[in-house]
Amino acid sequence: MAVASSTIALPARTLPDAATLTRALSRLALLAAIGVELAVLAAFLPATLDHFVHGPVADFHNLYAPARDLQLIGLYSPALTPLLFPLAHLPEMLAFRIFFTLSAAAVLAMAYVAQRHLTSPEARVAAALAVIALPQMHWALRLGHLTPLLALAAVAAFLLLERHPRVAAVAFAALTLKPQYAVAPFLYLLWQRRFGVLGGAVVVGAAAAAAGLAAVGPSSVADFWSLLVDWGPDSSDNLLPVQQSWMYSWPGVQVSLGLDPNPLLTADLLLLSLATACLAWRRTGPATGAAVTVLAMLPLTPYAQFYDATLLTAAFVLLARTNLAETARLCLICGLFAIAVITQANTIFPNPDLLGDAQTGGVFWLTPALVAVVAMIALLSRRLAPDPAKDGA
Repeated sequence: MAVASSTIALPARTLPDAATLTRALSRLALLAAIGVELAVLAAFLPATLDHFVHGPVADFHNLYAPARDLQLIGLYSPALTPLLFPLAHLPEMLAFRIFFTLSAAAVLAMAYVAQRHLTSPEARVAAALAVIALPQMHWALRLGHLTPLLALAAVAAFLLLERHPRVAAVAFAALTLKPQYAVAPFLYLLWQRRFGVLGGAVVVGAAAAAAGLAAVGPSSVADFWSLLVDWGPDSSDNLLPVQQSWMYSWPGVQVSLGLDPNPLLTADLLLLSLATACLAWRRTGPATGAAVTVLAMLPLTPYAQFYDATLLTAAFVLLARTNLAETARLCLICGLFAIAVITQANTIFPNPDLLGDAQTGGVFWLTPALVAVVAMIALLSRRLAPDPAKDGA
């Protein structure tokens, strides 16, 4: 009897292609990033909410008291005094809570806009959490600083620039409330030959400042000029050593490296930052150029405290809407978030010895990283047709 032999055909095993493997790894990386962001948020949010409920009002008092007394508020634009004057007639804790709420609403608005320009759910969550969990932003809320509102003004200015240039000019003018942060956007407008928007922003900012000087009184003009002259040559001269060690601008980076801030070295680093930004502006379209500009806002100022790194929230929003590949956008956002967390960990604040020597827990990597990201964008970008300047109004 012949026995018929039979074979069982097994399905062939196929390995995933490179694109499928890359997508899977990207998704896992995003999930890991989301986990880190949630951990950071869990670490910072309770104390931030506690400040809202119980205070102290901290640095907000330095805005509240001069506005209440119709005095200049340091080197802020004189326009800030009349703007805060109605708020300063409320009890100070209530005024702080209102200011806190407005700033928190600005952060949530930026988180919403950031995720709109991404596709996958993981990417959207990661971008939104990067805005909401940024440690320096939490310190800005706790201390009652203006930076979250300035970050929203920068986002609004760039989102409205193409379709609503007049409104954008007003948003750019709002950055003059803390004048050093208007430098990079105004240089960008000059580079792009957007003279109408630039002129409008300068006129609105100058008119608001003049109104503030008029509200404070005639003597305020000389007082404000003396402040400008005093801080012009080297801002670190007017700070305690411990305050210098809270700066994320180039003098603070030098302090974190164990050096004494050198005005000449600071000037060289500022010029290097400007040259890097100009190269990126030359090689990118409007949307990517806007992101580059906000990334350059910290490196292009000689004076920035750690809480002013809240401007990164605006950078996250504008990076999310560039024409870079989505994976690249998320790498930049999550990478900068991680470096910001490390830099905050190296920042000794609050410091129990306010009269002590300048000291940090490590290098302030954030500002060099911002310049490196701008350089990376400049070197990897080609001069394409203008990238989509999506209107986020």
